[in-house]
Amino acid sequence: MNILITGGAGFIGSQAGWYFQNLDHNVTLLDNMSYGKEDNLTIDGTSIGEFILADVRDPSFADHCINKDVIIHLAGIAPLPDCQMNPTAAYENNVVGTLNVLEACRKMNVPKIIFSSTSAIYENCHTVPFKEDLIEKEPDLAYSMSKRACEMICQGYVNNYALNIVIMRFFNVYGPHQDFMRKQPPLMGYIIKCLLQDTIPTFYSSGHQRRDYVYIDDVVRMMRMIIEKSPTPGSVFNTCSGRDYSVREIYDLYSEAFKKDISACYDDSSRFWDRYPILFAGKKPLSKERLVKEVNKHSLGSYHHANEILGWSPSVTIEQGIAECVKYAKHLIL
Repeated sequence: MNILITGGAGFIGSQAGWYFQNLDHNVTLLDNMSYGKEDNLTIDGTSIGEFILADVRDPSFADHCINKDVIIHLAGIAPLPDCQMNPTAAYENNVVGTLNVLEACRKMNVPKIIFSSTSAIYENCHTVPFKEDLIEKEPDLAYSMSKRACEMICQGYVNNYALNIVIMRFFNVYGPHQDFMRKQPPLMGYIIKCLLQDTIPTFYSSGHQRRDYVYIDDVVRMMRMIIEKSPTPGSVFNTCSGRDYSVREIYDLYSEAFKKDISACYDDSSRFWDRYPILFAGKKPLSKERLVKEVNKHSLGSYHHANEILGWSPSVTIEQGIAECVKYAKHLIL
C-alpha cells in the first residue's frame, strides 16, 4: 500500500512510518517541521520512506494524495499552552488543516483515512473510564475544542461524501524516540531528562493525579488493524491502556529502572502556568482555577470498543514500556 502520514516528522508519525515501512508498505512522511524533528526521519541510520517538506494547509496538498491508499492525518498543534496562547494558529493548523486534508482526500478518492484525535475531548467529563459514546460536557480549552471540531468535520465528510474516515482518540502516548531533551518535554520525557542529568524534577501537582498511558507499539498496531479490518466509516476508537497511573507511580518506576534515588519536588499546580504570562495578560485573564483543574484531572480510557470491533487490546505493560524508554535513552546518551 501507499501510505501518506501527515505530521510524519513527529514522534507518533515517524514511529508509524517506521512500522509500516517494515511491513513493506510504501511510506511518505509529510511535515512542515514546525514541531517535527529531523532526527525522527531516520532510525538506526535508515531513512523512513520519502519525506516531503510541506504544510497540510497548502493549496497544492491534494497533489500529495495522488495514488495514496491510506492517509494517516497526525499533523497539528498539540501542546496545550501553545494552543491556548494562540488559538487562531491552533484552529488554522488543526481545523483548517484537517478540512484541506479531507477535501484533498475527497477529490483524489483516497480509500482510507485515519484521523488522530485526543483524550482531551473528555476534559470536562467525570464518568471514568471514558467511553467513545459518552461526552457529558463538551471541552472548552483551545486544543481540545479544535480537535472536537475536527471530529465533527470528519463525521460530516463520512455522512455527506461517503469518505472512509476512522477516528483514533489518543491518550498519553509514550515510547522510545520521544524527544526528552527539548525545553519542555511531556511528563515521561521530563522524568528521563532529569534522571539522566541527576537533577531534581519539579512536578506542579500533588503527584496523585492519574492518567492513562499507552505505548507507541500498541498505537501503531491499532492503526494497522483499522486499515486491515476496515471498521464502519465514522468509527471512533479510544487508543488507551485501560489503566491509570499517578505521577508518583510513574516517577518511581523510572527511578527504579535508572537505579537512581532522587527525591522529586511537588509544587502548587497554578505555578506551572506562570511561565506563560501571556495567558494572564489583559483585563480578561484566563482562569487559573480552570488550568489547575486541567493539571489535576483524572484521565482513564476504556478500549472495550476497539477490542470488540478490531480485536485490539494493549500488549505492552507500563513496566515493559518504561524499561524500553530507559534503554533507548541510555543508548542515545552513551
